[in-house]
Amino acid sequence: MTVLLRSKTGAELMQPARDTLPKQQVAWTIALAALTNFMVSLDNLVVATALPTLHEDLGGDAGSLSWAVNAYTLAFASLILTGTTLADRFGRLRVFTTGLTVFTVGSILCAVSSSMEFLIGARVVQGIGGGIVLPLTLALITSVTPPEERGKAIGIWGGVIGIAVASGPVVGGAIIQGFSWHWIFWLNVPIGLGVIAFARAHVPESFGGSRKIDPVGLLMATSAVLLIVQALIRGPEREWTDTSILGGLIVGPLLLVGFVLWERRVSEPMIDISLFRNLSMSAGCVSNFILNAGMFGPAFLLTQYIQLGLGNSPIEVGVRLLPWTALTLVISPFVGQLADKIGERYLVTIGLLLPGVAFVWIGAELSDAAAGYGSLWLPLLCAGVGTALAFPSVSSAVMRSVTPQQAGMASGSSETFAYVGAVFGVAMATAWFAAFGDYGTAADMADGAGPALLGIGVLSIIGAIVAVLFIRQQKMAASDHDKAFETAG
Repeated sequence: MTVLLRSKTGAELMQPARDTLPKQQVAWTIALAALTNFMVSLDNLVVATALPTLHEDLGGDAGSLSWAVNAYTLAFASLILTGTTLADRFGRLRVFTTGLTVFTVGSILCAVSSSMEFLIGARVVQGIGGGIVLPLTLALITSVTPPEERGKAIGIWGGVIGIAVASGPVVGGAIIQGFSWHWIFWLNVPIGLGVIAFARAHVPESFGGSRKIDPVGLLMATSAVLLIVQALIRGPEREWTDTSILGGLIVGPLLLVGFVLWERRVSEPMIDISLFRNLSMSAGCVSNFILNAGMFGPAFLLTQYIQLGLGNSPIEVGVRLLPWTALTLVISPFVGQLADKIGERYLVTIGLLLPGVAFVWIGAELSDAAAGYGSLWLPLLCAGVGTALAFPSVSSAVMRSVTPQQAGMASGSSETFAYVGAVFGVAMATAWFAAFGDYGTAADMADGAGPALLGIGVLSIIGAIVAVLFIRQQKMAASDHDKAFETAG
């Protein structure tokens, strides 16, 4: 069932009436969005585990191997805002299934790759599809859930990230050892095709506005993210003073400033800049940046230290990281319900503070000596509790601060911050590691990882301060503007 809703510009849109949608349809939307989130999030982690095997089978030096991961990340981060803009205009379900089709085709191309160059190109196709799809999973959930139930739904959505993070190294190691690396991509194909079919049958269409496509704004935003992300990815392997790196770090932010100024002038902007006057929205995006930097940077360092420094297999690495990663699966769904009752501010604050303390703790341990796993599991457990609290709470803070019509804009902006944060975290970890240590021995690795983790821990603590100061306490009652937005059929 649908009702006519009027946007601020007066255009009539077909939106699902969330209070009259069948519960089964809502459940399908949440389940399919969560499954898609799992598949896209798992893919990059599994590929990272497969890099040594890819090197043996396809050849390539360290630089080309890193691009098997980075090509996906670069395309992904650059297409997030484009995907959400197109979805708001042409329909979120339509663009979601299109993006998922691109991701599935990219997975097939990856699976049949016979050279490293072909695989890198196929990973770009995958990244384009993933960048379009992932933020729309949140927008679809927001379009069918009332505010008082949104935290629980986003908690489920965030919980599958925990499954992906926890199982990524284990699943990747098991597939590679039991079958071949090709199957880490073939597994995406039946999942992708199944989600497309069931989404078309069970998920209602929704729109974010009747705005025209803003090609100038689209080009500026995509170019800015592309320049910044490529600089962060390539900076550690090159000199930071390299022309293309330094140029990206200067021109990219300047393009973002130009994008903001342009969006304030046009009558139908790609992103409503006034969204960022909402402190919960702005602080949520900053928190998402820091949360992902504080997740992927340490993951990059710790997986290598535990495997190469302490001599564990890929599967053993995954098992040893479970105190950090598995708690998201257990805690996140309950965190969503808690956010519905008490708001997100203190959940995000504690969720960023605990990993900050944990990584300062681990950094101090490694800076003092080449610590064994026995001294790592307790701070990893502390970080796991924090991550489980933060992931769904940050997303909930952002999505609860906007109307359903603005969900695509908000989700796209937040996910862009998140992915740039993830790349920043890995770049920061790599740069600090290279400055203080190397891959010679466990002690050499600890010398580099210790200061890097200390720095990332401090960054997470700064994020906790931002959250407690600027995220408003939005509880389960719908905000006034959300109530006003919804109408009866």
